[in-house]
Amino acid sequence: MEMESKSTPVTGDYIAHTDGSAAEQTAVNFEDPRIKSLRLINALSYALTVMVSLGSIHTSVNDEYDDYEVWITNQTLLSVAPYTQYIWYILFLLQGLFIAASFLPSLWSSELLGYNVLAAQTGYKHPLPVVHYPALCASTLMMMYSAKLNLMSMAFLGSCASTYFLVSIIKYQLDNDTTPPEEETFGEITKWFQRRITPASTLQLDDVTSPDVTDEKTLKDRIQQYFFLKLPFELYAGFNLALNVSFLNIIIHKLIASAVFNLVLASASLLFLLGVGCYVSWTEKKGLSYGIGGGLAWYMFGVFFQLINPSAPIMMTYSEEAIDAAKYMSVIFANVLLSTVAIRAVKNAINVNVVRVDEMEDGLEDEEEEEDDVGAEYTQV
Repeated sequence: MEMESKSTPVTGDYIAHTDGSAAEQTAVNFEDPRIKSLRLINALSYALTVMVSLGSIHTSVNDEYDDYEVWITNQTLLSVAPYTQYIWYILFLLQGLFIAASFLPSLWSSELLGYNVLAAQTGYKHPLPVVHYPALCASTLMMMYSAKLNLMSMAFLGSCASTYFLVSIIKYQLDNDTTPPEEETFGEITKWFQRRITPASTLQLDDVTSPDVTDEKTLKDRIQQYFFLKLPFELYAGFNLALNVSFLNIIIHKLIASAVFNLVLASASLLFLLGVGCYVSWTEKKGLSYGIGGGLAWYMFGVFFQLINPSAPIMMTYSEEAIDAAKYMSVIFANVLLSTVAIRAVKNAINVNVVRVDEMEDGLEDEEEEEDDVGAEYTQV
């Protein structure tokens, strides 16, 4: 079954298929007013969000806290250590790479970015990353400033909006880059993945040229695509999902003062985050979403270190056993997520190497069969 590799970086007017053929691709013309304006809007949205957001993260002279009063009045079992907020520096650095991709010839035609879809048609129905990104910036600012002003319901709505845009972007990228073939057998998926990183090449069986199955340039390009176009949204999606749950716990904690109920809610929230993280990090159908598990694990580690020395409201509200339960659940689940991501990465590396050897052997067998057929024809002559 042929699958089109839509995500291959293009510097010309063609895009490669998994079988080695090529199809014409619409070139991105940045003189087009729509595309030119959108690229400028994305860059300005990013710059404004970075300046405003980072300016609000660490503006207090009270130790590590941005606003101690807001922080202490919204304590739950899922509150994180203050340093956890510094992941925003990493998130905005990665989003800077996403913005830079629209200025790099090797990336600006990638369908993971979306400009080529705009160039190909006047109307579009896809949640293109470059179209959704300004809205993502707006929802991020809404969430951060609402939290700073102690408007937790508004912060929750902002984080939910961010989740919507992030999920839309990631789903679009998965559909255009990492959707495996309909035959979902293990062998088909591993062969599909190998085709995505290794273009079809002609195996030459002579003394001069050895078989070259791995195209290092293509692999390098795919790694570049992941860090520039996918990881910025995956890592943010994982951390933002944890913020969703955290804001929800704060709102419910203020409505229902029962310590037992809030302990159950915190435990259920941690189990939910673990389930989501393991699913997106491991499932064969949804590609390689390593960043989501990493963002969730970072948040859970923040919960663990906060509960090592819990704040006064937590100590007065919950028993030592309840605090220990939430503390150890968070650190165990964080390690499970990181282990899942690591095992998945090793598993994929092994699968790629196995498929590479199998394809090399298949190529050698095909060449030998062709040589035998040619020899038989000469014998008959």
